[in-house]
Amino acid sequence: MNQEKIGLNLSIFVTLFMSILGISFGIFIQSEAILLDGFFNVVSFIMALITLGVAWLQKQPENENFNFGYLSFIPLVNLIKGLLIFLLSLFALTSAVTAILQGGRNLNANIAVIYALIASGGCLITALIQKKIAKKIRSLMIEVDAKNWLVNGLVSLSVGIAFTVIIFIKNTPLSWFIPYADSTLVIIIVLITIPVTIKVIIQSLKQLLLASPSTNIKQNITHLFETAAKSFPLENYWLRITQIGNTIFVSIYWLLPGEYNLKGIEKLDNIREEISQVICQQYPDLMIDIVFTKSSKWAEDIILREK
Repeated sequence: MNQEKIGLNLSIFVTLFMSILGISFGIFIQSEAILLDGFFNVVSFIMALITLGVAWLQKQPENENFNFGYLSFIPLVNLIKGLLIFLLSLFALTSAVTAILQGGRNLNANIAVIYALIASGGCLITALIQKKIAKKIRSLMIEVDAKNWLVNGLVSLSVGIAFTVIIFIKNTPLSWFIPYADSTLVIIIVLITIPVTIKVIIQSLKQLLLASPSTNIKQNITHLFETAAKSFPLENYWLRITQIGNTIFVSIYWLLPGEYNLKGIEKLDNIREEISQVICQQYPDLMIDIVFTKSSKWAEDIILREK
């Protein structure tokens, strides 16, 4: 079993456990904050099952219907997951505000602390394992999953700290706040998770729309190309980059000097091979096309038509 599949299976198992744990504790002590955490994990569990299927699907060869394979399914899954969590967060936020306006609700903070300790420990350990796997195999799916587990862990830890504070203020002048504590926590959780969720949505949408990858990736690939191309005849170049899932697509239009005397197509093949090897050392999941020409007008026209 490859490490990406191990990471996905781990995520599915832990998510299922956290879903049952959160919903059970949430119903038992009537805590919307814990219920929200449980439902977050239900969404993650469903999407993890889908992601496991996509991980298998993306390794299948292209066919007549999908000429570039199934790479676009990865950002599609991440986009759907982000949108589901975003909608769930908005629903929870509305419910929490309504509860506060209606006078709040009481709950057993002692049991809530026990839940938070179990949940935060499980999430943070899973995030650490997933981060190591993602770094080792350069998997975008596992990297996104690690970020989700980190957020879940920090949220659960925050819930535990908050409920611990509630226990200590029970017999103090601040005890009036206790009925509003659970709904306040829901609002805080939503405010913490929404920025991360929006970031995932935007990143996934950009990949589906074939937008450019991050500035760091663009700058690094451009630098690698320019360094490798110094020893070859090059008058100008036009470079385009996009990323879908783990795979980076690079198209280079290479303008040869007008006085360059081509002595055989093999020379261009050798240039293409050396440039590809240099970039692939840092970006193994790379698909690169290099088109050679002596017509700057042709290259510029191609770029303009494809913008």
